Amino acid sequence: MLKALRGFASPMDTDVTLCRVEEMPDGGMKHFEIMGYDVMVVRLGDQFYCVDEACTYKWAMLTDGHVDRERLAIVCKDCNGAWDLQTGQPKDPPAKFPLNAYRIEAEGDDLIVTFTY
Repeated sequence: MLKALRGFASPMDTDVTLCRVEEMPDGGMKHFEIMGYDVMVVRLGDQFYCVDEACTYKWAMLTDGHVDRERLAIVCKDCNGAWDLQTGQPKDPPAKFPLNAYRIEAEGDDLIVTFTY
């Protein structure tokens, strides 16, 4: 029988209000810092995506890159690696490590992300 290890917490979810929906234009990207973690939000039409901000290859800020709308991907300006906005999984090399992807939704006028730490 396995016993729970003392001192090891399971991940915690926290809902965080990031901004008002109207502050995110269609096609826009915006950086947010949540509890010391850098994340980015992308709006494509009525859909919002939230992933880690840093490229896992060059550590560049992904909001300096561009969104590939057709592939639902964020592309790094420094290495041209691409990650899926829905899952955070790498799409194009040299990206090989995934980004964390967070649940995000519009609730009324607010944009709320469920941040897991």
